[in-house]
Amino acid sequence: MMNLLTVSVLTFSIVALVGCSSIQSTKLSYEECKYPDSPSNTAPSWVCNQPVDELEVQAVGYSRKLSSGPGMMTDVATTEARSRLAGYFSSEVNTRLSRLTTDSQTEEGNTNADISERIQKTLATMTLTKSRIYRTQTSPEGNMYVLVGLNKAAYGENIDALVNTALNDDSPELYRQFLKDESDKTLEQIRKELSGK
Repeated sequence: MMNLLTVSVLTFSIVALVGCSSIQSTKLSYEECKYPDSPSNTAPSWVCNQPVDELEVQAVGYSRKLSSGPGMMTDVATTEARSRLAGYFSSEVNTRLSRLTTDSQTEEGNTNADISERIQKTLATMTLTKSRIYRTQTSPEGNMYVLVGLNKAAYGENIDALVNTALNDDSPELYRQFLKDESDKTLEQIRKELSGK
């Protein structure tokens, strides 16, 4: 009986190992990007939301081909990209702020939660400034892609405006420095990951 159990366990282990070794893992390739509207054609990497070195945060907008011409298409794609950019900025700040609030909640009681709520309310009504178009590209199908972003300086100015508006005199320097440090760490991690692949 013990021998049968040992043989069964050994057989199961071998089958499991062979099964796992035959599973092919696919590596994500960042080398080639295709236009979403023209999958047989190669596109610039930023069209697939791959990071652009000089940008702290970025977004891609799209406009289908319009009879009113490329000017209107650029406006439509830019509006979409800026909307996405505002969403990304808001999400990033909220994530970083929740880390700060969690990390220091025990030391200062509910003060951090109050400040966090004020920043989130300000963030909801804030308009990003100094975002600009960095690249435009027309696909082979005639549709328009636009890359909009904030460089490091513009990102910092938006953080400053957010913190100053939300905190007034409640030591905004601490929060400003924390958000900027987190931004630097995140950008450096992305660069390391991309250069390692």
